[in-house]
Amino acid sequence: MKITEKLWLGKLTTPLPDRHRPVYNWFTMKESFSRELVLLLAETWGLDEGDLVLDPFCGTGTTPLACRELELDCIGYDVHPILLLAARVKLRDYDAGKLKENIEAFLKNRFEGQKVEAPGFIARVFPSAVIEEIASIRRKILELEDEAIREFMLLGLAIAAMRCSWAHKDGAAIKVVKRPIPPLLQELGRQLRRMCSDIKKLRMKGSKVKVEFCDARKMNLTDGSVDAVITSPPYLGKKEYLSAYRIEQWVAGIEGPNPSDLIGGSEGGDFSQLVDLVGNKPRETWGYFKDLFEVIKEIQRVCKKGANICLVVSDGCLPGGPVDVCQTLSGLAEKAGLRAKSLVIVNKRYCTTPSRKKLGITKEGLLIWTK
Repeated sequence: MKITEKLWLGKLTTPLPDRHRPVYNWFTMKESFSRELVLLLAETWGLDEGDLVLDPFCGTGTTPLACRELELDCIGYDVHPILLLAARVKLRDYDAGKLKENIEAFLKNRFEGQKVEAPGFIARVFPSAVIEEIASIRRKILELEDEAIREFMLLGLAIAAMRCSWAHKDGAAIKVVKRPIPPLLQELGRQLRRMCSDIKKLRMKGSKVKVEFCDARKMNLTDGSVDAVITSPPYLGKKEYLSAYRIEQWVAGIEGPNPSDLIGGSEGGDFSQLVDLVGNKPRETWGYFKDLFEVIKEIQRVCKKGANICLVVSDGCLPGGPVDVCQTLSGLAEKAGLRAKSLVIVNKRYCTTPSRKKLGITKEGLLIWTK
């Protein structure tokens, strides 16, 4: 496997290039990559109209949305309900005029505070009056019959409510920073109108694109049906995927993901196929590699011969120091029957202790494979 450094690509493996891009920026993940990375890979690989792209960890839908712009077919899978809500809302076709009428009619409702029993973490980040207002608005939204409009407004409420909270996200931690906050209904109206306006700005073409709940370790696809894979699996040791969106989940009335559905949830089982590649790594990482090996075998199964694959991954940082992930996953790919062509290193960071003692360097990179 060829190893190169292209640090200028590092920005494309973040959502920063999309922070002002309509629709893409409605709801983003700190760990996601950008539209530009999808466009770059599609051009490099010569993907064309009708080709099917797979993203088995689609998050809030960057890959499917970019594919829709390129007129490529795409299937996106995830197991996180709030992220799937965001992806569905971004990818739908809307009648902008009808949507605007529904938004304006909805905002004319009277929302009387509704007493609710809120979890402790919600009570810490919202004034009690805002909690009651959220509950009242959510109840009215859930009464809407049109699923597309209902989910559009639920996502808008989740986004607007965060701007009316004292929550400050700092990695896996959610800190309480008390400050003046705007009126919720005013912020909701601003958010929904902006989203409605954004729909007209993004030119989406008529390809077949969908996102659905599916465990990437057992995908709902036939053998040899996929032309390319563009994805970023959860990073080793990162717990944000489980807890980072609990406020938005509560606001939208959506349950969080089932821990057993997440990568790294496997604690037992047969590790004999992996021992040559992970046997010298901390025992707590074995479940992560075992789960990703199952995903890699599924990628190998569903891809056509000659299909191109790109995974955005990072080495892990554990209390004992860095854990190689990039090259280990490429070894697992070879074991599954894929060809690991290259590792393109796009970022290098220090792995540190909580007291900022440097333990070594971790690499973030693009794993480029073919079948």
